[in-house]
Amino acid sequence: MKKYFLLMCLFLSACFFSTPDSRFYLLENPQAKQTISAKKINIAVQDISVPAYLDRPQIVLQSPDNPELKIAEFDRWASDLNTMLQTFVINGLQKALPNAVVKPLVYGGRPQYVVKINIEKFSGWLKQSAYISGSWQLLNNSGKILYEQNISAEKPCGKTYAEYVKAQSLMLNEITNSIAKKIVFL
Repeated sequence: MKKYFLLMCLFLSACFFSTPDSRFYLLENPQAKQTISAKKINIAVQDISVPAYLDRPQIVLQSPDNPELKIAEFDRWASDLNTMLQTFVINGLQKALPNAVVKPLVYGGRPQYVVKINIEKFSGWLKQSAYISGSWQLLNNSGKILYEQNISAEKPCGKTYAEYVKAQSLMLNEITNSIAKKIVFL
């Protein structure tokens, strides 16, 4: 009898205590068309490197003045972060340079330019700011660095993860536009 009572208690507790639903987020390019040039160019975007602690499904927050990380168990990226970042940059370059061919870098490809991005920080804290830091490079098809620039940006964000992801998207869009402008003027 005690066994059945225990099982019934476990069953009832499982019914009353459930975990919250997970929420999934995508980085989104702005809707407005931002044509920088109609120049015909062939561009490849290399895989974007991020620190290992960010390479997870959960969104990771970190305040710039605090080493503490907050891993949002129920607020997650809708896709692999590296792939989503690369797709974001490709789509942004395609919007800014509509006559360009922009694809992921593949072995044996011979694009005119290769975009290489290294992200060191991609974080922030709710109700404070989102920030990004790192660097990007433009290389020719032989691998020679044509241009290199450091990344450091910060945007205020609201109290929700959706507002945080929007702030990250806006900063990435600014970086993508600066890459497109530099490609045009090389």
